[in-house]
Amino acid sequence: MVRIEITEEEFTLLSTILEHYLEDLRYEIADTDSAKFKEGLRHEQAQITDLIERIRSAHPAATSA
Repeated sequence: MVRIEITEEEFTLLSTILEHYLEDLRYEIADTDSAKFKEGLRHEQAQITDLIERIRSAHPAATSA
């Protein structure tokens, strides 16, 4: 397991980046015709969703950006 320490400002930035990327990924999935590519994007979406949930739980005061 990898552990890093980040500042409050970095935490906010990381959360915001992940939220925006997830939103963009949802549009990409909707616009993709290739079933295989779409499957890969959905896997990535699940990983990012899990990551967002884990960083939120690691920071009790975290709110959605």
